[in-house]
Amino acid sequence: MKLINFITALLLISCTGNNCNVSNNYPSNIKLVNYIDTIYNINNVNDFSRFVFANKEALFSFYEVNDSLSFNQKKESIFSLIDNIYFDSLYEDVIDKFITPEFLFNDFNNSIGLFNSQSNLKLTPKLNIIMSGFYNDIVVEGNNITVGLEYFLDKNNKFKPRDLPSYILDRYTPEYLNSTILTTYLSQYNFINELDKTMINEIISFGKLYYVVTELLKCSPERVVLGYTEDEFNLLENNETFIYSFFLQNELLFQESDQIKQKYISERPSTFEIAESVPGRVGRWLGWKIVSSYMKNSTYTLEELLKEDDYKNIFYNSNYNPL
Repeated sequence: MKLINFITALLLISCTGNNCNVSNNYPSNIKLVNYIDTIYNINNVNDFSRFVFANKEALFSFYEVNDSLSFNQKKESIFSLIDNIYFDSLYEDVIDKFITPEFLFNDFNNSIGLFNSQSNLKLTPKLNIIMSGFYNDIVVEGNNITVGLEYFLDKNNKFKPRDLPSYILDRYTPEYLNSTILTTYLSQYNFINELDKTMINEIISFGKLYYVVTELLKCSPERVVLGYTEDEFNLLENNETFIYSFFLQNELLFQESDQIKQKYISERPSTFEIAESVPGRVGRWLGWKIVSSYMKNSTYTLEELLKEDDYKNIFYNSNYNPL
C-alpha cells in the first residue's frame, strides 16, 4: 500500500461557514487519536492483531469482541475488510474528503466544552478515528468513542455500506457526523425510568437527548440532529397539529405495547399509519417538541434535564399544545 499522510488538520476550525456565531473559546476537552494511516499500512493479519490488542480499550468494543479468544475467532474476517483491492481507493476517498478545513470535529470539541461549563460532569471523551472497511460506524464504551469514518463519506460516493437501506444512508454523510457522534456519546448520561413502559416515557427520553444536542451544536440544523432530511423535517413541522392529533385520537401516548410503540419510534422508511409521507421515528420528533416546550420555562441545566427520568414532570409542565 502507498503511504499518504492523513494530516491531523482534523482540529479546531470554527464554524464560520455556518454563520452560527458560536464561541469556540472553550478549552480542548477531547483527545483525538487518528488510526487511519496505521490501519492503511498494516499488511498482514498478525500485525493487525498486534494493533488491535495494543488499543483494545477502544477497539475490542468496536469490533464487538470481549477478549482475545473471541477476537482470534474473528480476526481473519475482520482483517479481510481492509485487505482487499478496494481499500486503497476507499482510503483515498476518506483522505480527500476529510483533509479539508470543513472537517467538523471542532464542533464536537466545542460542544463538550460548552456542556462541561454548565455541568458537574466534566466529560473528557477520547475520539478514535478509524477505517474498518465498513465493519462498524460509531461505538461508545465509556469515554472511548470510535468512529469508522468511511461511513460518513458523501451520499453519492461509490463506497457505501451494503447492509443499510437508503432512508438510513441519507444521514451517513459529513453533515450528520458531529451530531451522530454527540448523540451516541451523551446517550449514556440520559436517564429513563425503565419500569415505565409507556410510549410517552420513551419519546420524552429521546426528546431530552435531542434537545441537549441541539443546544450544544448550534452550528447544526435541528433536522440534522434529529436525523432527517430537509424535506422530511419540514413535513413534520408543517403538520405538527395533525400529527399530535393523531397521537391523541388513537390514544398512543400511554400505549405500552412494544409492537405498537415501535411503529412510531423505530427506524422505518415511513410512518404510514399516519400518512405515507410521514417519515419514521416520528415519536422521537414529537418527544423533542414536548421537551423543547418544557425547557422554555424550565431552569434545568442540560445535565439536569438528562438526569430527569420523570416524564410526567416534563409532559404535564410542558404546556405543549399545537392544536
